Amino acid sequence: MTPAEPPDSYFHIRRLNPRRDLNAVADLVEAAFELKNDPEGAWVLRQMRAYARRAQSYPDIITLSGAPEGFVWEENGKIVGNISIVSYPRPEARIVLIANVAVASEYRRRGIASALTRHALRYISQWPRAEVWLQVRSENQAAIQMYHQLGFEFIYALSQWRYSPAQRLTASPRAGFPRELHVGARRLADWKTQARWLAINYPRQTRWYLNANLDAFSPWSFLIPARWQALLALSHLALRDDRQLLGVLTCQKTRLSSDLVWLALPDEPGEDMRADMLLSALLKKEEPVRPLSLEYPLGRAQLGIQSAGFTLARNLDWMKLRSL
Repeated sequence: MTPAEPPDSYFHIRRLNPRRDLNAVADLVEAAFELKNDPEGAWVLRQMRAYARRAQSYPDIITLSGAPEGFVWEENGKIVGNISIVSYPRPEARIVLIANVAVASEYRRRGIASALTRHALRYISQWPRAEVWLQVRSENQAAIQMYHQLGFEFIYALSQWRYSPAQRLTASPRAGFPRELHVGARRLADWKTQARWLAINYPRQTRWYLNANLDAFSPWSFLIPARWQALLALSHLALRDDRQLLGVLTCQKTRLSSDLVWLALPDEPGEDMRADMLLSALLKKEEPVRPLSLEYPLGRAQLGIQSAGFTLARNLDWMKLRSL
């Protein structure tokens, strides 16, 4: 049964005012999702608070470009609920991400999150050809059930992994890998197989969300001038034996809170060891001074990724609205 909407929703829901609300929303999101020790979450919160500071320095009649959209739930002058709306315009359809659905702990189980989501969906329904997506923590079954009842369907799940350079100081000694396997430079002929594995591990239907054009990983990208700058931020490692390619790793330098790691591996026995070898080779070769982030399909190569020194940040379900 679809969750009931609180009868007083009309009196509590209003549009987000970036100038006035963002600091309170950042505090709410930080507490709701326990982001104090989350580098990526902390980076997002810093961006929200920095925007709020800039906005407060301008007159009310001026709206800064890139103003965040969303709605808040306010009671007695206090923001106790939030939902953010992030739009990704595309030629074929506008893609909309619902994010930061947060409710203060003492106001939960009153239907506030459901009411905010319904209100956001009514607002989004005014846009033609809109696809609506969201991410929810895989263990948050109450939220997943609510989204199912509101018309969202599960698409796939992923794990987000983090590596901190400080972890090198406490890393345990590693056992040797099979001598017949070796990590080296990627070859031109590797791209066809790498692209096939990337398409499976990072589904094209959510590529709009990734901070990368995976097609630019092609060794032939140097023929396209528009990709030259992106190429400078990429490095590749390939794992093989004497007969075949076994996996490819791509590291992407970014201006975000961490650099990104992309694993192209087949879903077959030996995946854990292959992930471990590629990640360990990257850490040895690059000796990174910035944190690393890695997304990978939930349940795959967990032991290998952990053995290389990465820690699990969260598991997320991708969900998509069936129709508006």
